[in-house]
Amino acid sequence: MSGKTDAEAQTLTPAEVETPEAPSPALARLPLSIARSDLFSVAQRGEYKTNVVLNTAKRGVNAVIVYRGPHLNMEHFRAWQAIMFIAERNNALGGQPFCASAAEILRYMGKSPEDKAQKKLLWSLMLDLKGTAIEIQSNGISWVDSLLGPFRKNQRTKQLIIRLGNNIDTELVDREVLRNDVNRVGELGRYYLAIWLHGFISSQSSRPDKKPTKHIFEVDELRRMCGTRVKERRHFVQELEKALNRLKETDRKLVVEWGWCGDDTKKVWVQKTHTLVKMLTESPEAAKVREHAEKAKAGLPHKKRFRPQNEINAPRGLVM
Repeated sequence: MSGKTDAEAQTLTPAEVETPEAPSPALARLPLSIARSDLFSVAQRGEYKTNVVLNTAKRGVNAVIVYRGPHLNMEHFRAWQAIMFIAERNNALGGQPFCASAAEILRYMGKSPEDKAQKKLLWSLMLDLKGTAIEIQSNGISWVDSLLGPFRKNQRTKQLIIRLGNNIDTELVDREVLRNDVNRVGELGRYYLAIWLHGFISSQSSRPDKKPTKHIFEVDELRRMCGTRVKERRHFVQELEKALNRLKETDRKLVVEWGWCGDDTKKVWVQKTHTLVKMLTESPEAAKVREHAEKAKAGLPHKKRFRPQNEINAPRGLVM
């Protein structure tokens, strides 16, 4: 016998207590070009767009986005992100049909899954997503499709049967991509600028050792890209402060710390936690174009190319 009483035998030492592992976050694959653009705007309402070239990051995204369709806000974004996550989980990013309940989609949006008003709103959001036409040109790829394909509701099971655009997995989300934390976005409620910033900040590069990284952003660039309707710059700065503080307060915080660069509010620095981002290396052709553009902007002369003698002696034009 060990000599322990029943009460002592039931008391575990700290070393004997198993700490439960934290649940893995739900991660949706999103193209960097979308995370760093105003395709999904922080403005709740807007006009129908016809073949508009969207605002994207001036640096860090080698992509052009042309869009036609209804104004898309952060509620559209959360619905699309939830559907993308469920589609990937069902191996249906290649255009295959898959089933999902409205309650499941709403849950990943951070909404009440049994709210009838929210289910009605979700149907409206999905109709808008189906009515889009988007073209993304990046690194030799031109992807043209709608953000959401055909969908219907099975009246017997009440399940939604959904299709995404064809080849979205091979031509869009296998390239420069962010794995966005769906649950953390769901915690942000109606802080629309915080939701947009979550994707934008998460899409920035991370350290291999998973330690926090510091990035600096121009405030006017953030204002341009997020699609805000706030007219006064000082008001946007106030909203930016609230949004960044909100990103520090979530259960699994994205922003560790932030502050202004210098005495004004022209630039802001943000220290973020580790996020999963895949960034393609720059192709030699793109690097040459960028180098020539930078030299031209700086007023530097291009280095004269050496021409071999056989090229110099080669005939030009029509020889009679």
